[in-house]
Amino acid sequence: MIWYLLYPLRGTSEPAELSPTHPVHRAFKAYGTATARHWLLSIILTVIVSVLLCYPAVFQTDSPAAAGLRNLPKHVWTSTTEVDGERAADVEARQVWVHGDYMNAIDRRVLRAALDVQEALIGDGFDDVLGTPPPNSQLARPRSEQRCLASKPGQRWGFHSPLMYWNCSHKLLDEDRDLLATINSHVRLQSALNITLRPSTVFAGKAFAKTKLRSADAIVITLFDQTTTGLGNSWGKRSGSLAQNLAPDWSMFPHDGQVAKSRLYEFRSKPMTLNDDLFLAASYMVTAAYVVMRMMQLRAVKSWFGLLITIGVKMTVCVIGSFTICSFLGINLARIPRPWFPGVVFCFGLGNIFRLINVVLETPAEMPSPQRIGHALGKVGHLSIAVAGQNLVLIYLCSRIVTPWVADFCIFAAVTLILDLAFHLTFFLAVLSVDVQRMELSDSLERIDLNQRADKSRRTERQPWLLALRQGTLPVSTRFAGSVAMLSFLLAINWHFFDSNGRKLTVHTLKERIFRRKEKLDVALTWTLPSINQARTPAEWLRIQDHNTAKELLGVVKPGAHSFVARIYDPILIVSKNATGRDMGQKVSSLTESFHHFARGHAYSAALMVAFLIAGVTLLMNYLLWTGLPEGFREEEEDEDASFNVETLSAVQALDIVRLTSSPKGHIVSVSLDRTTSIWFHDQNGFRQTTLQTAAMKPKLWPIIASTMDDAGNFLALCSTDGVIGLWSLTAARFSTVQTVELRGQVPILLTFATIPRSGQDIFTLLLVTSDGYLMEFETRGGIHRTRRICTRAVLCATIYTSRKGELGLVFVTINGEVHILALDGSQDKTSEVVAGLDPGPPPGSNPLKIRCIEAVPSLGMIFALRDEEAEIFDFNSRGLIHALRIGHARPHSFRVMHSAPRQCACGAPAVHSLSVAYTEEETDHLIMQTFTLDDCPTSLICLGKPSDNDTLNCQRLASASDIVHIVEPAGAWEAISSLGLVGIRRCDSTPNPSSVASSANYRPPAPLASASALHGRAVRHNEPCQRAITATSTSPPTHNTDIDGWQAWTLSTSGEFRWRPLGSCSVGDADELLGDDQLFVAAAGPMMKLGKRSVVVGFGNTIKIITLGRETFDGSSTSVDLGMAIHKSKTRRGPGRKVQ
Repeated sequence: MIWYLLYPLRGTSEPAELSPTHPVHRAFKAYGTATARHWLLSIILTVIVSVLLCYPAVFQTDSPAAAGLRNLPKHVWTSTTEVDGERAADVEARQVWVHGDYMNAIDRRVLRAALDVQEALIGDGFDDVLGTPPPNSQLARPRSEQRCLASKPGQRWGFHSPLMYWNCSHKLLDEDRDLLATINSHVRLQSALNITLRPSTVFAGKAFAKTKLRSADAIVITLFDQTTTGLGNSWGKRSGSLAQNLAPDWSMFPHDGQVAKSRLYEFRSKPMTLNDDLFLAASYMVTAAYVVMRMMQLRAVKSWFGLLITIGVKMTVCVIGSFTICSFLGINLARIPRPWFPGVVFCFGLGNIFRLINVVLETPAEMPSPQRIGHALGKVGHLSIAVAGQNLVLIYLCSRIVTPWVADFCIFAAVTLILDLAFHLTFFLAVLSVDVQRMELSDSLERIDLNQRADKSRRTERQPWLLALRQGTLPVSTRFAGSVAMLSFLLAINWHFFDSNGRKLTVHTLKERIFRRKEKLDVALTWTLPSINQARTPAEWLRIQDHNTAKELLGVVKPGAHSFVARIYDPILIVSKNATGRDMGQKVSSLTESFHHFARGHAYSAALMVAFLIAGVTLLMNYLLWTGLPEGFREEEEDEDASFNVETLSAVQALDIVRLTSSPKGHIVSVSLDRTTSIWFHDQNGFRQTTLQTAAMKPKLWPIIASTMDDAGNFLALCSTDGVIGLWSLTAARFSTVQTVELRGQVPILLTFATIPRSGQDIFTLLLVTSDGYLMEFETRGGIHRTRRICTRAVLCATIYTSRKGELGLVFVTINGEVHILALDGSQDKTSEVVAGLDPGPPPGSNPLKIRCIEAVPSLGMIFALRDEEAEIFDFNSRGLIHALRIGHARPHSFRVMHSAPRQCACGAPAVHSLSVAYTEEETDHLIMQTFTLDDCPTSLICLGKPSDNDTLNCQRLASASDIVHIVEPAGAWEAISSLGLVGIRRCDSTPNPSSVASSANYRPPAPLASASALHGRAVRHNEPCQRAITATSTSPPTHNTDIDGWQAWTLSTSGEFRWRPLGSCSVGDADELLGDDQLFVAAAGPMMKLGKRSVVVGFGNTIKIITLGRETFDGSSTSVDLGMAIHKSKTRRGPGRKVQ
């Protein structure tokens, strides 16, 4: 709203966006980063402050906050209003207060004096005035027969006195050994008027120990008169007689006992109506449904409920803490029903919460979590402060026009707003940082940079207004929601009180209320007070009477009505002449004294509560952030270069490396042309190297044409052209078995380890598939191997597929384009099944559109079958075709699939927010990546079910998705990693060769087909770094005679973020500095393999280089690319040229 008011000055109604260099933006960013980095300290400090704010109201039962919280009406509106002018009173109230020593009214001497005063003023009633004299038997009753007098039927008067605890009997009072115990055990006792004898109604200046009365300053005796003739004259005569006959050690104020000053008050007690209930229920239900819906839309399945609990805790602490502060400030909130208080914090807190979450979601997921939080707070921190200031001004203006009770509620709303903002910038900010660190809130983005996704080349569709309003993206809804809700809330409360004095809501009354100088309080403070020290004045005593007393009085005075008018007379004060503490002014309790009182009586329990809460929060946070890493491991802040790291292993082989094998545990095996096999065993101390002379073995294990390693990093399998298979145990550092099998002159197209069930147990088996259609199963323990033919035709491609149920299958493609699936369940008799949903295409050699290769995606239950310019997706379980993607000329075996975290669609099929495919273009050796999404909304999901299964549910399928194309030219050697990105290594020569010429922006592949040409025409090209590197190389000749210069390591995320760096290692004293003449000339990089979740290993001549994004752990988990669930947490280099490099 404030931005619309500032429109004449700013010329725009959009919220102000501060530049990154603005001091306010920098201050909020620095604060947000520091809070996110030290989240545990922030949460602990918030817990301590929360306990200090909530403890007095919830656990310190003798505090004003606890008493006020207990006295809040549950379902009734109450008010006490002074009436201007003269009106007929429904009841008259006359009082007498009896004081002894200061705060020592519950004393036998004071109670006896009060009983004498009660007998003198009330005696045997007022039958003489009312015309019904008592019988002779009731005159001059002895004290032993005394009892509390009740008015006779038809007489409309009564009295209320604490002496009713002892039945108004001197004998019972004298025999009572524990006066306080008697009072506390009869707090629910009712007088003859059916009014409960609460300590608050019969004593003044009370002190409690928990809920038990501990002491009081005055005894209060009240006479209620509803007679038409009035008992005032009789009361005046009796009080005058009492003044003359008062005991010499007591004083009376006024001295003659005559009280003439009185005031009219209107007491209201009206239950909440059905409309009130419906309004509150609708408001809270709609708000709760909106919050839950928005939280569930974050797609953070494991954390949206936790954030919801955090919001609830924050709002609860704000409400209770505000009530505590208002109680110590003397703000009376006992006129508003309890259900209305939580609505205040809903109006303020939700706007700030969702504003911050939305900006966090829009920040790149590659940024470290402290920087994401700091960046988000820097963008919206000033908006939160501005909106809070705007709401404080609105609350102040409302407090000037509403009734006094709602004005007190406005103070409560202002305190709640300040506390909510403070807890938002501390507690919620820290919890949100923890949630981002858990990578659960970031899951909804899946590394999609919304700013980069808003590409100008894409056509933006208009979003329906109702959908934008529901999603909270409509600017007006987010800017006005909090302010409008707050004003509506305050005006709805004020509606119950505004006409209490008969004045209507008009422009004139609004003007008077805004410009008035002093608000008329609900109870006048200008009582005629004697010069004695009172713990509670009559005005204060009247003000604290709760709604339960008002309700009981209403039932006595006007049954069935909601209000009555009472004339309240100034009380008569009876004070002991020798009372101590009455000659000094009343000492106002300071905050320091209250703190000292709290420390003396509650410090231990509060400290114990703080300790337990801190311990519980610390354990909970440690559990949520537990990674299972060794103790002492710390994910330190990384600079730009360290987040994109290149490590070089020392050259131990003399000739080029031609084959690489890796394990998720970090182990590496390299086969060189010098006939050696080098094993790099990774442990917590780094790499340990072992060299095998396989060519000198008997039988000779050379040349090696296939190798593999199991995921656990225990076994290495090597296969030579002669069919010699050697199993090397990495843990034992020896060959466990060496056997010869028949390869029939064929090269294995698949060599991998798998666990196959056989004879009631799982057998760890080495699987070998040759191109002539034979499958060999080699048991690693017994050395038994079985060979069978699984296909009569030649096999082009084969892969292992493990379903979600753990079923193992071999998927392979034959030369005529058929896709076969063979179940590996230990049976030797089963034959393969042809996927009927896939058309193999024309006969071999007649057309290139037949299926040539397959890529398994077990995390989605899918398999991609590649044709020329097309990738068909079919479901592994149903064997049904799902969709056919239009792609370029993909080189076989270069196809990779990456996707966001898998979800479940409404139809039950898997769904993802984004799906990316990457491949090397066959004619140009350029890398092409296509990323498919529905729109820029991070909650949109692409359904991957069969079209016939989800038509009725209107699922959005791949046919409705659009793609963004990225081309890296030249690409060199590259591989996909499981952090939703690609990593590669390429050479940018100063003398352009055919590959570098192809990197020109004006270059086009020779004779491209229509679809390939379309891909190149709308692609984002990443070739500028090479051009810059060429210039740098030509102007700065290398100082060392190595082949590192001109080579680059690069990475491309699925969101299109391209980064590069020189290939030289960044570690001080790394192997690059020691290579010297041992470094061979490198014509082409490779081979390249995935090593861990965030790293790849590449052969570079006779050396090995490890390229890592972020921090690699080598925990042994699967490095399958298609999982796509890890979020890369590295710092990114921002600036122009991100899209075109």
